[in-house]
Amino acid sequence: MGGSSDLVEYNLDTVLSTKRQMEIEAVIQQLESFKPNKVAVEAVKETDREINKTYHQYMNNSLELDANEIHQIGFRLSAAMGNERIYPVDWMGDIGQRDIGEVLDWAKTNQSELYRSITEEYIPKLMELPSKEQTIRDMLIHINQEKRIQHDHELYMQVARIGTGIDYIGVDWMRWWYQRNLIIYSNLTSLATSVNDRILLLIGAAHIHLVRQFLLESGIFEVESALDYLQ
Repeated sequence: MGGSSDLVEYNLDTVLSTKRQMEIEAVIQQLESFKPNKVAVEAVKETDREINKTYHQYMNNSLELDANEIHQIGFRLSAAMGNERIYPVDWMGDIGQRDIGEVLDWAKTNQSELYRSITEEYIPKLMELPSKEQTIRDMLIHINQEKRIQHDHELYMQVARIGTGIDYIGVDWMRWWYQRNLIIYSNLTSLATSVNDRILLLIGAAHIHLVRQFLLESGIFEVESALDYLQ
């Protein structure tokens, strides 16, 4: 909602318009039916104190929300449920890998066919939207569709193919991607302190496949799709 450096990003008009604010409020009301007592967001754990200070300012009516999903959905939903805090669960540490830009630049020069497939087929398909007039709810339903989640993961599997011989260029970045999602999973599991906890994870769609996989394979968590509450 507020722009990012993600590999795939939608160009959405301002969410601060009256129309979009009404759409977000409708989404909040639908997500309330999940009854989350904890809302986890895509922010690094190191920002816990800062993000919760900001959240409490919002709770005290002394903050104007920014145009990003943590504020517009995370803060508003958590406040609507009367939750005392927000839970950042992301990790963005450095494990000495090439970044995704370097990986794609290498592929552009050395594996042009694979590069074209990634940048001209996979990424554009992920950026397609059903309608120019879709609401925030429509967009959330679209990016949570199983077919799209699978296609998103397939994009990363193409990145893993980048390289030559025993120089695993794409895998060098992918190990960071997997570690990031494993840490998100670990942080989520630490939030589950009661069998009655209902944790809503607000995160980029690219993470869904792996985080869901890790949760289900643990054998101790039930995972529900946002579609169950948005449709």
